[in-house]
Amino acid sequence: MDQRKVLSHVVHELYESEIEFLQRLVRANSANDYTADTSPPDVPVEAEVTAIIREKMHQLAWRPALHGISPERPNVLCTLPGSEEAGRTLILTIHMDTVPASGAYTRDPWGAQIENGRLYGVGAADAKAQITAFIYAARALELAGIQLAGNLTLAFVVDEETGACSPYGTRYLLEQGLLSGNAVIVGEPGDRKVAIGHRGIYRFKIRTQGESVHTGLKEWELKTRGHNAAIDMARIVQALSSCAFPHALSDAFPERKNVLTFPTLIRGGSSVNMVPESCEAYGDMRLMPGLSANDVRHMIERCLSPLGLDYELQMVVFVPAVETSRNGLIVEALTQSIEEVTGTKPRIEGAGPACDGWMFSTRGIETICGYGVECGGVHGADEWVGLESLQRVTEIYARTILSYLGQTG
Repeated sequence: MDQRKVLSHVVHELYESEIEFLQRLVRANSANDYTADTSPPDVPVEAEVTAIIREKMHQLAWRPALHGISPERPNVLCTLPGSEEAGRTLILTIHMDTVPASGAYTRDPWGAQIENGRLYGVGAADAKAQITAFIYAARALELAGIQLAGNLTLAFVVDEETGACSPYGTRYLLEQGLLSGNAVIVGEPGDRKVAIGHRGIYRFKIRTQGESVHTGLKEWELKTRGHNAAIDMARIVQALSSCAFPHALSDAFPERKNVLTFPTLIRGGSSVNMVPESCEAYGDMRLMPGLSANDVRHMIERCLSPLGLDYELQMVVFVPAVETSRNGLIVEALTQSIEEVTGTKPRIEGAGPACDGWMFSTRGIETICGYGVECGGVHGADEWVGLESLQRVTEIYARTILSYLGQTG
């Protein structure tokens, strides 16, 4: 029988087991309600998921290793060595944490219910179906009797949902020299395109300072005392809303642009009868390739300069925009596998949301920033994954691994 038919048959035979494993992952709560500046290194957010993955890998006679900033938040690493010492290394990676459950859920967020071919739950698609597909793709290759020439590394990481900038997950593994390869697939969900990059992020905080005074005092009435920090912030909001942020054209991001949203969060004042002494507002800017953190800061400062206001501008998060060549070997291997399994040619372009892909791409590693299961409700209510697509994507991943790494004999 043709090798790819054997692989397809094995994936089909593993389907029920794959669904059961995904349900176990979804029922394990790994909701991460921290932000980039509050995420602790020693709170076991992903512990249940880590334990399930590790147990599964031991059952498969693999050798998982736990590495992390602390024992409470380890990342899971497992390398299946190839037969050729000088062979390539392909990394399959995705995060184990999820966003918190939306209050609008109409189902048990951790119930992993199956209805009409869809499995529901927090993180069902983002990204526990991706973890499942990666593991079962690797297992299918083993059961099909295929000995890979190159090395396959599975890396399941912590703390991605805080903004794709955490020092505890992917970045920790790379900086410690624990993770390296020639190419990587970051398994962000969605089957509408192969993401060959992602836009960047610049998150920032602006603070204005005023002078507090009781609103009933004559000094405030005469404007001899007091200064309203919220009014200054309103002027900043108005100025930034009309400011242009030019961008260079990018092959990976056709018809996209830099987008500033300000404010996304704002707070100021202490009482309804007091002039606000300070006001603080957060902003989020999505970036096209080619802009550094300093570039964005200077743009904001130039925009606000005519106001003549005193303010503090603080960067909270910076993630650079990245893109991979359409002609990269991993891009070609994945797109060919998608065509073979689905019969359709995928769209190839960059993703709007950021992910950990930049950490690989900026180190010269060919990076896919997303391709995965059919899904809906991600980061919202009633998140779901299409189970037929889980089987389909598992076969696509298996074929991609084989195509990229090659085999012995």
